[in-house]
Amino acid sequence: MSEIRQRKGEQPATEGSAPSADAKVDRAKVAARLTTMLESLKSKPKPGLTNESKQFKDALAADPFNIDLIFELGRAYGADQQWDKCANVLLRGFKRVSEFKNPDDRFEMLVILCQASMHEKKYRQALTVLNEISEPPDALESLADFDSLKCQVYCFNGDMVKGLKAFNKAIEGQEFDLAISTWAGCSAALRRAGAWAVTKTTLEGLAKTDADKDKLDAVENLAKLKDAYLQEDRPKTDVARYAAVALVVVAMLVFVYLLWLLEARSLESWKMRK
Repeated sequence: MSEIRQRKGEQPATEGSAPSADAKVDRAKVAARLTTMLESLKSKPKPGLTNESKQFKDALAADPFNIDLIFELGRAYGADQQWDKCANVLLRGFKRVSEFKNPDDRFEMLVILCQASMHEKKYRQALTVLNEISEPPDALESLADFDSLKCQVYCFNGDMVKGLKAFNKAIEGQEFDLAISTWAGCSAALRRAGAWAVTKTTLEGLAKTDADKDKLDAVENLAKLKDAYLQEDRPKTDVARYAAVALVVVAMLVFVYLLWLLEARSLESWKMRK
C-alpha cells in the first residue's frame, strides 16, 4: 500500500489531531452570526436622552421649523433606537425633504423615517415614505441593506412580487453566509407575504455543501423562534417571561447542535483523508 506523500517540513497527521483551520474558521463564522441573531432578538432603546439627542432637542425647541435640526434630532433618536420619538420628529419634516440641497440628506432622512415606521409596525406609513425615496446616492457602498428594507416594507404591505424582487436584489452577489443572514432578517415579512418557501428554495440553490445546508436549516429554526418572540408585544407575565427564556434556551441548543454537527463532519472528512 502506497504511503501518503508529505510536503517538505510538513508533519504527518496523527489520530486525534485537531480539525483543520478552515473548519475552525467556518464554525467561528457560524457562531458569530447565530450569536448576533440571538443577541438582537429585541433591541432596546437607550434610556433617557443622550447628550447628542438633548443638544439637538434643545436647539430644535429654540428653532422648531429648522429642517436641518429636525433631521439631526431624528437621526440621533434613531441611533439611540428610540424609534417612536424618531418617527414623530421626522414626520414633521417629511413633506419638506425637498428643502435639502444635498440629495444624500434627503435619502438618509427618508430611509431613517422608513425604518422607524417599520419598527413601530406602521407598515402603510413606511410604504408611503418608501415611495418618496428616489434612487440611492452613487456614494452608497452597498445597496443590500436598502433592498432588504424594501423587501420588508413591500411584504408587510402584501406586495409579494415587489418584495421578492427586492429580496433577490439584496442577496445578489452575496456570500452564502451573508445571504442567509439577510434571509433571516426578512423572515417575518416574507412569512407575512407567503414568500418564505420561495426564498428558501432560492437559498437551497445557493447552498453548495452539506455544511451550507446545515446552516440553512439552523438559521430557519432560529428565524422561526425570533419571529415568534417578536410577535409578543404585550407586557410579559411570569409565564410569558419563562416562555421567552425557554425560547432562547431552545435556540442555543439548536446553535450548539449545529456546531457539533460541523465539528463531526469536519472530523469525519479528516479521517477519510488519512
